[in-house]
Amino acid sequence: MRLIIYISILTLFLLGCSNPKRDLVVVKNDYEIDLTELDSVRENLNGFWIPENQIDSESILWLDFHKTKNLAYWETIPYSKEIERTEELPIKSCSTITGLIKLDGKTQMEFVNLGDSDITEIEYLTKTKFKIDGITYLRHKGYDFLKSWNVHGYESEK
Repeated sequence: MRLIIYISILTLFLLGCSNPKRDLVVVKNDYEIDLTELDSVRENLNGFWIPENQIDSESILWLDFHKTKNLAYWETIPYSKEIERTEELPIKSCSTITGLIKLDGKTQMEFVNLGDSDITEIEYLTKTKFKIDGITYLRHKGYDFLKSWNVHGYESEK
């Protein structure tokens, strides 16, 4: 009987550890952000995100806007326990630059990379979700150690 209980507990523990939803951020009062205020949009987009249809992916999106500038890198980074432990990210070059702009009265994201550029409307934004181009992203806990990095060379104002 004890063996069955131990196996049951171990099974539940292992299932809990393999649940990718455990890395999502949940808030008590999630509400829609006013998209007309670029400062608020910028502040609420900062952080880590994962496409809703790829929750079990090993990559997350990292947006790190400067406190007063509407630019960030659209960084897709690996998410693993090894990186969390070592606090080292693989080097990547030529990331897409993302800018927040108002165009025709709508808040949009402009994407610029070496060979292309594109503009897409932010369909909605809450504390835990945003949607662009028909893709919904969910807020992810990401890496604590990156929250204090000065990755893009700005004076630390955070």
